[in-house]
Amino acid sequence: MRRVVPIVLVLAAGLSLAGCGGMDQAATTTTTAAKPPGPGKTLYAGGPWAVVVDGGKATAFHQVEGTWTPDTSGVVKIRILGPDPDGTAARRPQVAAEISAKKPLVESGLWVDGEELPVKGGGITPTRGTIYGTTGTPLAKGKHLAVAYGRTDRHATAVAWSFRVS
Repeated sequence: MRRVVPIVLVLAAGLSLAGCGGMDQAATTTTTAAKPPGPGKTLYAGGPWAVVVDGGKATAFHQVEGTWTPDTSGVVKIRILGPDPDGTAARRPQVAAEISAKKPLVESGLWVDGEELPVKGGGITPTRGTIYGTTGTPLAKGKHLAVAYGRTDRHATAVAWSFRVS
């Protein structure tokens, strides 16, 4: 099953930023799309939206009139907060990203090596928030791939970055 945190619920709760408190439990929704886009591995498919990772690149797709189209608008911005891209992290790293847009954010998610993280978060405004989570089990030594996703009602962005565990 695919789960993604609806940011609108997180922001409405008036929660603080990463590292400064947050929800006791992550809010989630579960939906699936009929035929997700490719190539690559689909991390999330919910209604007309999907997140696909292919190699070291993540893409947010939007299904319009039966056709999956990558959202390359750049309307939703994602700033990686950690682990640093190409940096070194602990075996159970805190993965975090700041998501912003000019319109209210409605959905977000984080993955490491294709596994969704239970996400917590908070927002300063409905158009800017931070999501964070950690892996359930310690990561093996070596290179790992993190993905962050965020969207408004009309646009989405997904960003991938790698880090190492030593």
